[in-house]
Amino acid sequence: NPRSALLTFFSGAKMRIGGDFRGRRRLYTHPVQDDRHPKSAVDFHLQYLAPLGIEADPVDPYIVLTEAEETWAHDYLKMRGYIAGNRLIAIQAGASWPAKRWFPERFAELANRLVDQNNAQVFFVLSPGNEEVVDTIRKRCTFESEDPEVLPLRRLAAVLKQSDLMVSNDSGPMHLAPAVGTKTVGIFGPGEPEIWFPYRSGQGHRLVHRVVDCSRCRRDFCDRMDCMEAISVDEVYESVVSLL
Repeated sequence: NPRSALLTFFSGAKMRIGGDFRGRRRLYTHPVQDDRHPKSAVDFHLQYLAPLGIEADPVDPYIVLTEAEETWAHDYLKMRGYIAGNRLIAIQAGASWPAKRWFPERFAELANRLVDQNNAQVFFVLSPGNEEVVDTIRKRCTFESEDPEVLPLRRLAAVLKQSDLMVSNDSGPMHLAPAVGTKTVGIFGPGEPEIWFPYRSGQGHRLVHRVVDCSRCRRDFCDRMDCMEAISVDEVYESVVSLL
């Protein structure tokens, strides 16, 4: 964006690489022009290695956890009452944009079905600012669950690695699960899954996304939420079961 372009220019760096966009290209010594072909965010940013003479091979994002972090996650889940060996499904119902949040009542119905019909355990991911959303879901659940707490990112990643699967809105925590090798069901509304969900079904991931007239609107807020209304509990549940 223009601010980062200015910061790059005033850094004094002799080599400054950035996008070949109007009004900003002159601030870079090596402006890079996008080929305008649809691509994930990862592939988009890898283009910027070209002026350095580096050709980047396709790569899946990953996070390497330490043995101590994995041990902590195992002990943490045990302390919270989760039984090792039983299916553990993480649910991330929050998102920084309200328009990206699938409805709490549907998350609750999904969680109830997973517990009742699949003998699963549910771990609710709590992120700052989404306390009310998670609380609303838990009040609608027919099973008891521990009060969730906000975990530092690496500890959350460690817990997700212990999980069999994650169901998540289009959000930051969603990307942690594939990065540690955990199967992921991504629920997308106004966002662009071709950019923000580069995770393949062959790797054990599923995208749940319905195209409506206003798809890819990128709106933070929406009074209608047609794209989310179009996603049923049955559809998400079937995606989860297909991975389990």
